Amino acid sequence: MTDSRPIEAQLTDLRRRADEDFLHPDTVREPGRHQLDLGELGLRVSVTRSRYPNRPDGVDQYAVTMSRPALDRPPGNQEVAMVLSSAFGGASSQAVERSGGSSRIRMFRVPAGNP
Repeated sequence: MTDSRPIEAQLTDLRRRADEDFLHPDTVREPGRHQLDLGELGLRVSVTRSRYPNRPDGVDQYAVTMSRPALDRPPGNQEVAMVLSSAFGGASSQAVERSGGSSRIRMFRVPAGNP
């Protein structure tokens, strides 16, 4: 089923689901990444909120992965900027790109808090 909401609403909801999973973990399943396919942009976006390193004194942050479902090429800079700003607002300016195992996947760390 295709989501007819604006991309910004879909990305905000994706971040909200990651927040909810982090703040109120489900005891039935392990916490993990939350994924969204944005057909309009041809992107797949995954978001996980966790502490790095994974311990109580770790830094609270989001891990964001962007790729194309066909993995034919990496997401462009304009697409990345639009996704990060839509999902994380002002915190997007603090996003740090991590090198990935594939040049066709782009990964970022974004500080959590109150975006």
